[in-house]
Amino acid sequence: MRALKVSGTRALGLPMGKLKAAYIVDDCEQEWLVSDLIEKSRQSDDYEIGLLIVQRTFRTDEVSKARKILNFIKRRGVKSLAEKASAALLQRAEWWLASLASTVLGNTRVSSILSGFFNRKSLGEIGLERLYVTPEVSGNGLVYRYPESDVAAIRTRNIDVLIRGGSGILRGDILTVCPFGILSFHHGDNDEYRGSPAGFWEVFHRAPSTGFVIQKLSAELDGGDVLFKGHIGTAPFYAFNQAKLYRKANIFLHRLLEEIGRSGCLPKAYPKVPYAYPLYGTPSIVQQVAYLARTAFHLSGKILRRIRRRSLRWSIAYQFAGNWREAVLRRAAVIKNPPGRFLADPFVIFRDGAHYCFVEDYDYAHGRGKISVLRLRDDGYDDLGSALEEGFHLSYPYLFEADGELYMCPETHEAGDIRLYKCVGFPNSWQLHKVIMRDVNAADTSIFSHDGKWWMLTNIDSAGIGDHDSELHLFHADTFDSESWTPHPRNPVIFDSRKARNGGLFIEDGDIFRVFQVQGFDSYGAAMGIARIDELDEQTFSESEICTIPPRFFDGATGAHSFSVAGKLIAFDFARFEKTGR
Repeated sequence: MRALKVSGTRALGLPMGKLKAAYIVDDCEQEWLVSDLIEKSRQSDDYEIGLLIVQRTFRTDEVSKARKILNFIKRRGVKSLAEKASAALLQRAEWWLASLASTVLGNTRVSSILSGFFNRKSLGEIGLERLYVTPEVSGNGLVYRYPESDVAAIRTRNIDVLIRGGSGILRGDILTVCPFGILSFHHGDNDEYRGSPAGFWEVFHRAPSTGFVIQKLSAELDGGDVLFKGHIGTAPFYAFNQAKLYRKANIFLHRLLEEIGRSGCLPKAYPKVPYAYPLYGTPSIVQQVAYLARTAFHLSGKILRRIRRRSLRWSIAYQFAGNWREAVLRRAAVIKNPPGRFLADPFVIFRDGAHYCFVEDYDYAHGRGKISVLRLRDDGYDDLGSALEEGFHLSYPYLFEADGELYMCPETHEAGDIRLYKCVGFPNSWQLHKVIMRDVNAADTSIFSHDGKWWMLTNIDSAGIGDHDSELHLFHADTFDSESWTPHPRNPVIFDSRKARNGGLFIEDGDIFRVFQVQGFDSYGAAMGIARIDELDEQTFSESEICTIPPRFFDGATGAHSFSVAGKLIAFDFARFEKTGR
């Protein structure tokens, strides 16, 4: 694949073309991030991590913890040590409390994200060959330069790419010793949050999203070539936010290495922009106290609502307007929620001379949704009852026509698949037509025809952490019910919790409009928006935002996430905190 690496590959007896990587780590126990990527690499046909480059920052082979602490104090001072120690204690305390609470409350999602995250493995447990190096450390303890002897030792291994997992800002010849350089995470949005600790400052500032980038390092701090970036919704607590971020990000470093292994080249870097924000570091004691106060206030609000049995309850409203752009949402008629249930995710259709609205009908007692249908009129509505019910949760009843028939693609992520139902008796009789994608953790799927192909936009949780808000994936096929959908090469085509999740899709005068959800800080469906898809083919995808719709149209509304159009009829959902009786 690459002439520059063939000799090294052959010398080690590895398969021709397999990317050869090494992980730079510190001479200590390794965190979950390192061991997880190594485990993933062992299942890959495109790259292999076969070496740990272990950084020793002292000339002696073994240095006591006391000696390391004294050296830290000498370089940074007692104040920095106290801040760093208290921040680590805060993180561990949060992890312990979150683990305890998730066990008591039975929250398996939180338990799965935190499980094993703070477990560390010794270098011996990882089970890879080790090459020890001794970088020269600057006076402030931040910059690491490798002596020529260490660089030469690495060069003889014919490594294609290095992965930075250890300490230090790397400078000097080590940056260019491998053909593909050094790849490194920055667990933060490098346009706004450069520095550390990962996942803290976004929670501190109540930012709606927390970003990460994978970059090829340069001599400039945080100024490398960004090869991949993504944003997830910010969790309300530092430790939980960091764990979510690491679990999501590691998946995409693995995929990037596979892509480099297959293609033989690095992806095109993102354009650089001026950085206008502070360089963040370990929070001061005062900032940590402020964080604790804000977090306690936020948590107390959640606890109080729980005691009062108030939760976010969705409702649906509709309006007949001349055009969806002319709608005045405060004038919409509200559909009353049935007792013990709520309605959400409206999809409207004009059929047989009448307007119908298919909805998620969630039952609090059973803890899952079904699909119900209503007939909407200018002067009211008729509840036509259940349209589709399964032994698992159903929502997002996306409707489309194909070959003269009406189909529904509801969300069925609890079943681990994407499936189509065919209407055999409108509006209440539907039967399973086909499972079109199996073993996938997907939500809110929209299927439509464009330019002679069928396209699927769906929200996939790549890391299996219950996050369907961050990634929008695109697929295409020759038929609407194909069981073999081709993934877009740029997947996820959008990786941002502020606009990735689907909230509907409609076509008007040949233009395709995608409704998107806007997730806020610890707030699902904080608003919704509408974007026009401008480019769509087997290599490209782009959209432009038309508008964002905040939930200010009704008193007390705090959320909105779905919007549907059929001719002169629009329907949308909204949420309020209400007493649910649970």
